[in-house]
Amino acid sequence: MSNFSVINLILKYLENNSFTIKFLKNIVSEMESMADEYVDIFMCIECRNPRVATDSKVKKDYALISGKCLKGHPFDLKLPMDQEHKWIGYLKNSIYKCRCGMPLEDFKVKEGKKETQLTLKCTKHKQTRNVDTVLWLTISTDKETEKTMQQELGPEPGTTIPKPKELEREKADKNEEQSAPQKWSK
Repeated sequence: MSNFSVINLILKYLENNSFTIKFLKNIVSEMESMADEYVDIFMCIECRNPRVATDSKVKKDYALISGKCLKGHPFDLKLPMDQEHKWIGYLKNSIYKCRCGMPLEDFKVKEGKKETQLTLKCTKHKQTRNVDTVLWLTISTDKETEKTMQQELGPEPGTTIPKPKELEREKADKNEEQSAPQKWSK
């Protein structure tokens, strides 16, 4: 779930206050236009496949990110920390992308003072990522915010989740129709 999805969920939650909605919609449109400048940075220049970040460090005013794309082309990026809000979501997606293209999930997180070591896994692979603790704290906070928003506001728009009680009632009704006792009918 992207930051924009979280903000759209907040907008749904605040539908009663029209001033707040207009204000937040302006912020969302500004964020989307600003963030567009970093879309291509996390795509390979040679083959246009997504880049997978394996190592991230903060040096003075810059984040140094290295890794390979899905086809194995290496890359090194130098991103300004004063614009972190524009590219941190793309970095998170890049860290949580497996070399096979599947999304990765946390397996083990070992936080240190300067560097956090993530052990991540998909259905086939288990990989290690080294992330500067400053960047990791931002990424983990974003992940927790997304989880909280999903719990409070429900699923994203467009997804339908059937209610368990209704399914049970439908099954029970079908079973009753099939096995109705014959001796009671006249």
